Amino acid sequence: MSFKDYNELMINGLPLKGNEIIRYCERSDSEYIKKIGRFIAEWLDDRPSINLKTSGSTGAPKTIPAKKNNMLQSAKATALYFDFKPGQNALLCLPVDYIAGKMMIVRALYSRLNLICIAPSLSPLKEIPVDLVIDFAPLTPMQLHGTGNTGSIRKILLGGGPVSAELEQASQKLEAAIFHGFGMTETLTHIALRRINGSNRSPVYHGLEGVRFTTDDRDCLIIRVPFLPEPIVTNDVVELINEQSFIWKGRADHAINSGGIKLFPEEIEKKLGTILSNRFFIAGLPDNILGEKLCLFIEGMTFDMEKMSALRKQIDLLLGKYEKPKEIIFIDEFPTTDSGKIQRGETVKYFMERK
Repeated sequence: MSFKDYNELMINGLPLKGNEIIRYCERSDSEYIKKIGRFIAEWLDDRPSINLKTSGSTGAPKTIPAKKNNMLQSAKATALYFDFKPGQNALLCLPVDYIAGKMMIVRALYSRLNLICIAPSLSPLKEIPVDLVIDFAPLTPMQLHGTGNTGSIRKILLGGGPVSAELEQASQKLEAAIFHGFGMTETLTHIALRRINGSNRSPVYHGLEGVRFTTDDRDCLIIRVPFLPEPIVTNDVVELINEQSFIWKGRADHAINSGGIKLFPEEIEKKLGTILSNRFFIAGLPDNILGEKLCLFIEGMTFDMEKMSALRKQIDLLLGKYEKPKEIIFIDEFPTTDSGKIQRGETVKYFMERK
């Protein structure tokens, strides 16, 4: 398999080949389409690798090289899982600056999909013509949030962030088959998937073809991908089911040790997602007695007494003894990465500096 053999792309129903794709994109009035053209220009040159930007959600953003042939192998694994067929409609509404958007283009090149291109927004599904069937749509959880009907979409792949309990519950009413992907820039997007709605919904992630999992002494996931030369050691704490599947618990670098009890913010956030509409997260702050105290950070104006009282009552009913926040902190606006992910560390740092 060589990237040089994959140079045909259908955009919004128009079949294009080679430099035709670049010229078509350059002539477009849409800056989004122009960016697609710039990626294709990179893809068509003779260099075997493309530089990818990480989102910076778990550390400083960085640039890493990715071999084009490995990107094709990743596209092949996704195509096998979702049974892509030439000519199927695939939605592209993610930023092309990052791995998710780039890989959707590569999937279209590999599987000869028809890319329906809509500029990234919080509600891209509203831009889809009512009579157009979309076979495959990768979205962020935020883009799916609040959607009442996915009748024209057959399969949705969520990525780029965790799925809240509220969204997972709302997804049960949607017609599309919805999956959540686990992966990162280093693995060239998702390498494991779980179904989040329907009769097959499950908390268990299953690896794509050839992907194998182990854990280290921290219970953090180690990923072996057949087309990558080295295993990838993550900071993701998991419950390993077997070498092909796991349940995600949370990030080791987010874990809170409060009075000797190890708490994973993501597990608590999953529960709180059913009662909080504001953006929020759980983090630990230094405490003289506990070592770290569990705190709830909420974006927006401080709740009034009545709303705060109602929230604390809901928290008491919802969370276990050690999961309840010792302090609730309001921040007007969370700092985020370019791709819209909350920068937890920066938010905590901002709060500590202004105390």
